[in-house]
Amino acid sequence: MNRAEEKKYDILCVGSCVQDILIDGMYPESFDEPVTVLDSVLFTSGGDATNEAVVLGRLGSRTGLVARIDGGPVGEALYHNLMEEKVDLTYVLKDETSRSTTAFVILGKGGEHKFFLHKGYNEGISLDEIDMDMLGQTRAVCIGSLYTSYRLDRGGAKVLMEQAKRAGALTFADMDHDVENLGPNAMDAVYPYVDYLIPSIDEARYITGTEHEKDAAEALLEKGAGTVVIKLGGRGCYVRSQTDAFYVDPFKVDAKDTTGCGDNFTAGFIHSVLGGKPLYESARFACAAGAVNALETGAHMAVRSERQIEDFMKRFPQKTIER
Repeated sequence: MNRAEEKKYDILCVGSCVQDILIDGMYPESFDEPVTVLDSVLFTSGGDATNEAVVLGRLGSRTGLVARIDGGPVGEALYHNLMEEKVDLTYVLKDETSRSTTAFVILGKGGEHKFFLHKGYNEGISLDEIDMDMLGQTRAVCIGSLYTSYRLDRGGAKVLMEQAKRAGALTFADMDHDVENLGPNAMDAVYPYVDYLIPSIDEARYITGTEHEKDAAEALLEKGAGTVVIKLGGRGCYVRSQTDAFYVDPFKVDAKDTTGCGDNFTAGFIHSVLGGKPLYESARFACAAGAVNALETGAHMAVRSERQIEDFMKRFPQKTIER
């Protein structure tokens, strides 16, 4: 038995678990009509850590989710939804004093989307509610995402990642918009304990104050991140480590819904890194996972297996983008 097999988990995903309600067929002109018949409505689990955990489980990684849900109907629906996935729910805390957020996702006509949040309260698992012994049972830990991990965003994320590093785990961190106005430097203490930091270009611009992805990646390396992977949406991604710097072009798809594509990208990247793939191949697999997600409605509905992504990469070409 090798050292990886001695661990119970390949990856523990820490962060938010929310309810997603995706609505297709509601457009600005709908409000001029007396009645609008919607094309579809999908109720499902969501939140960055949850999306990443679900996709990682489907890709074949032994995955656990560390999150808080409420004790009411929404929390029950979320839990039962996740029971159908290949995700260990041992560390999902049900809390009667909290209310989980519901995200209404209005889908546009070209794959774009708009979020409307019904914010919960007492959300987010706190450091003292996390069994730190779990860090010795996993190959890697991912916070998904910084800035929407609520209680962990106020110092707990730094401690968690520091302890994960001490336990010998690889550390990953996704990011999100600063919904609680913590400020662009709020996570500076976390970055030195993050092996792979995976922001979108908008998030990278916010926290570094720079416009171009190359400048943002350099600034994040200077803040202490080990490797920076910046998601560029329809332009693929930019990767920068201490020794490598390169772009990966996106795959050509007709997007139906881009909700959660960044989370699928992150899950694909983590799965590949843990599988021992080189950095470029990991980023390319990540781009493919994000592209596959865009083919169906929902933040984690399209990706079903590692083989599916590998077949997709053989059949679908990448765009050639002049940089």
